[in-house]
Amino acid sequence: MTRKGRDELEASLVCPDCGSGNGLEGNVLNHRCCWCADGGRVRNSRGLSEPCPKCAGASANPEIVPNPVARMRIPLRFRDATFETWKPDNGSPRIRSRNFAITWPPKKPFLTLTGAKGTGKTTLAIAVLKEVSSRHGITGQFWPITDLLARLRATADPERATESESEVLDQMYRVPLLVLDDWGAHKATDFAEDRLFTIVDARYREMRPTVITTNTNLSELDSRVKSRLSDAAVCDIVQFSGKDMRPEATR
Repeated sequence: MTRKGRDELEASLVCPDCGSGNGLEGNVLNHRCCWCADGGRVRNSRGLSEPCPKCAGASANPEIVPNPVARMRIPLRFRDATFETWKPDNGSPRIRSRNFAITWPPKKPFLTLTGAKGTGKTTLAIAVLKEVSSRHGITGQFWPITDLLARLRATADPERATESESEVLDQMYRVPLLVLDDWGAHKATDFAEDRLFTIVDARYREMRPTVITTNTNLSELDSRVKSRLSDAAVCDIVQFSGKDMRPEATR
C-alpha cells in the first residue's frame, strides 16, 4: 500500500467530529458520544473504569433511554424554561437567542447574554439548550461557573479526586454546546481566571457554540476573555434591561 493510501485509510478510521478512532471495527461513523468513543465508560485519574460523565453509558447500550434534561444538567428551578415562557415574546433578547438556536451550527458560535440580575438571562440560555436538543438532536450542557470551578479544584486532591483537571477541561472543550452561567459570580483568582480563559479560548479557536450569561459589565472581565467576546465576527452580545423579574420572598 502506498503512503498516500495508508494516510487515507488512517483518516477514514477516525471520527470526523473529534478526530479520535471509534474502536468499532473501523466503521466510519461519527461517535454518538465523542467523550467515550461510544464505549460508555472512561477511566478516571486513578485508572479505574467508570460510566462516561457525558452520556452516562447510554451510547454503549441502545436499550438505555437517556434523560436529556439530566444530560444537559438543567437545574430543577429551570426545568420548565422555554422561549414561550420568556416575556415579552417579541423582545429582542428572546428573538436573538432563538435565532442562535434555529440554525445549526449558528452563524456566530458565541452568544453572550449580559445585564442586571433577574432579567431572564439564565431562562433564555436554557431555552437555547432545549431548542438545540429538540430541533437538531444536539445535547449541550449547563454549567454554573461556581460549580465548574469547584469541580476543577477538586481534581487537585490526589486522595479524593475521581478525575484529572485535563479530563474536565477536555470535556468542556468537546461538549457540542456549552452554557457557562453567571460569569462573574466567582472569586477572580489566578486559578479561576486562567482555567476559564483556557476553556473560552479553546472553544473560540475551534468555533464551538458557547452561551455565556453574566451580570458583570464586559469591560470588567479578564482582558483575554473580553477580547474573545468582543470579536463581532464570532460573538453576538445581547444586552438585557428591565427590573428583577424574580418574585420577592414572602416576609
